Amino acid sequence: MDVATPPIVAGERARRRRYLRGRTRQACLVLGDLASIASALMVLFAGPWAPDPPTAPAGALAAVLIGWVAVLHLYGLYPRFPRLVTTSMLDELPRVFHATLVASVLTFIWLSTWGSHTTLPGAIALPAAVIIALPLGRVLVRHALTDIVGPERVLLVGSGSTSPAVERALAQRRDVRLVGQVALPAQWLREHSGDDTLPELERLVVDELVDRVLLATRDLGDAAVGDFMHWSRGANVSLTVLPEHFEVIGVAASFDSVQGATVVSLQPPVLSRTAQTLKRAMDIVGAGAGLVVLAPVMFAVALAVRLDSPGPILFRQERIGHGGRRFGLLKFRTMTPDADALVEELMARSTDPHWLQLENDPRVTKIGRTLRATSLDELPQLWNVLRGHMSLVGPRPLSLRDDARVGGWARGRLDLTPGLTGLWQVQGRKCVPFEEMVKLDYVYVTNWSLWGDIKLLLQTMPAVLQGRGAR
Repeated sequence: MDVATPPIVAGERARRRRYLRGRTRQACLVLGDLASIASALMVLFAGPWAPDPPTAPAGALAAVLIGWVAVLHLYGLYPRFPRLVTTSMLDELPRVFHATLVASVLTFIWLSTWGSHTTLPGAIALPAAVIIALPLGRVLVRHALTDIVGPERVLLVGSGSTSPAVERALAQRRDVRLVGQVALPAQWLREHSGDDTLPELERLVVDELVDRVLLATRDLGDAAVGDFMHWSRGANVSLTVLPEHFEVIGVAASFDSVQGATVVSLQPPVLSRTAQTLKRAMDIVGAGAGLVVLAPVMFAVALAVRLDSPGPILFRQERIGHGGRRFGLLKFRTMTPDADALVEELMARSTDPHWLQLENDPRVTKIGRTLRATSLDELPQLWNVLRGHMSLVGPRPLSLRDDARVGGWARGRLDLTPGLTGLWQVQGRKCVPFEEMVKLDYVYVTNWSLWGDIKLLLQTMPAVLQGRGAR
């Protein structure tokens, strides 16, 4: 900001910039959705499942497009500003699915009033085409929006145990940029009485064109948090609160109000028989298909391991599974045969005191580095999944040595079968500190859902392709 520019003028400029960003975002999303829905309607009217007769007035079709946008708007799919720090199509997909069903029914009713009756195949083709076209279109629009209006600029305020995790997660996002972190002055924390503000924070928000403030509340009282909420509305910036203790609660908590007091309700993390059956069915189908499709790849990897260094092709290690039961985890060997014997010696050089984490592990073979970077060394675990020792998605399967370090509430991570992938894999694997990995596993168990597993499976592929956290 120019030093000579009055703060109030700069503040108005920042507000105008945010307003234009919001309107541009809405307009691009609407235009992208209109293009996707129009493409789906073309599929409906051009295919063998076209309505009978396969025509409709142009005005009627225009009304259909407007109706679709109206339904999507009612489902909250056109926010002026991102509601979530890490907005993604996967988060919106359930609402897109429901909105598509409702809008499709309304479309067929509307077309029937113009004498164009939909066939059964057409009733399936339209929502199917929209479910494919709309998410893809939104991904492309969001990618373009980042280039057009730039990433959302985020300022982290305060300190707390969740801050490093948030910084690491935001660093992986293309549409979010962390512009800085401000620690609240100790004197302000001691003397805060609910009627003062932090002028330097306001100046930073204006100078850095901040769109969202992430507030860590570990050191704050109710008055301070309330003041930040009031200030964010006046400053026209989004406010995301990192509440104390919530790093081990997750997002499945239910909020309620008891005589004006906000309370959080948590249900025991018990999977119903239906959920268990669905999860196991997904494991069997996924692992079985994976073993068949990837058989040529696994044969090539096995041959490479054999030719690269002496020793067995597969590495088997005892791990702790569901309920504390032990099982033999399989991997393609990526280390020298004496790797386990060197663990204690190498721990002195580890960057994490809880588990062995080295920048360049001398035990890893030449082909092993490639296998680890691509996660191909973990393909034999599909057999573990098929046998029921593991799941496609779940907590990290720990060795006996690492499991002994986990106690108390964190033992709840064993309430579900360990997984081939999970929150720890998506967020960075070995880049995630041990204690945080334990929290992630606990949050996964206490917030389990089938859709959550599907999301993690879809998020795993980009993480693997980017080599995120691979060592």
